[in-house]
Amino acid sequence: MITRSDYGEVSQFIMGKEVNGKVLYSMAVYWVDGLLIDSGPYSVAGEVAKAFQGIPVEKIVNTHHHEDHIGNNRFFQEKGAPVFAHELAVPLINHPSPWVSRLRDYQKLVWEIPPASICSPLGDWVESSRYRFRVIHTPGHSPDHISLLEESSGWLFTGDLFLGEQVKILRSDEDVHLSMASLNKLLDYDFDTIFCCSGRVFDNAKQRMRDKLDWWKELYQQAAGLAEMGYDAAAIRDKLLGEENIIAQITAGDISRLNLIKSFLHYQQV
Repeated sequence: MITRSDYGEVSQFIMGKEVNGKVLYSMAVYWVDGLLIDSGPYSVAGEVAKAFQGIPVEKIVNTHHHEDHIGNNRFFQEKGAPVFAHELAVPLINHPSPWVSRLRDYQKLVWEIPPASICSPLGDWVESSRYRFRVIHTPGHSPDHISLLEESSGWLFTGDLFLGEQVKILRSDEDVHLSMASLNKLLDYDFDTIFCCSGRVFDNAKQRMRDKLDWWKELYQQAAGLAEMGYDAAAIRDKLLGEENIIAQITAGDISRLNLIKSFLHYQQV
């Protein structure tokens, strides 16, 4: 499944594998003035040519190396579009075999295995014919994660960093404290709209980002306080966030509320 929505000059493509008429999990890529920000999962590779018919893709920037963001790089690259990412992501995109061999069953089902593509490191800026995007290293979701800011338009493309104001779940390999530092870094810039790879587009964006940071800070303080009182991570989760939802079950705990609490508490132990 690939569907398109337009937000002024920015086009959003929601992508997701469909099974028995139901989309398993969707994500969004963005196109603006010939620049494609992420290429989506390989699980929709059969639909990409039709969805992008008549849409010129002159270059691709991957916000990070995860399989749902790089899966169709090769399709566009074979049509002449170069691929760029943070320097830490480049070897992971060029040679994905070592890390994709460790993908969990749900990842292989929902997004499938991305083929290798030829990727080059980004500089400080990415330019299209009409726009100039500042490249900002924003680790946390992954070490190689970047965000793109088009300052004259107030557009901020945050990959998987933002997602929403009250995010209660985390991947097992994410670092919530690095993510909080990255959010703080982004608040030093001016922007009006967040384009998120979850498919959500946020106006009043700086305030929403402040709200997320404040909420996580408060949650961290509460978790740290409960840990000092002797509560373990599971008990703290139950008190602050409640029981796990269906996502934790489907991913066998790889994406869970417990991971968020553990990431908060890991900072206490280092």
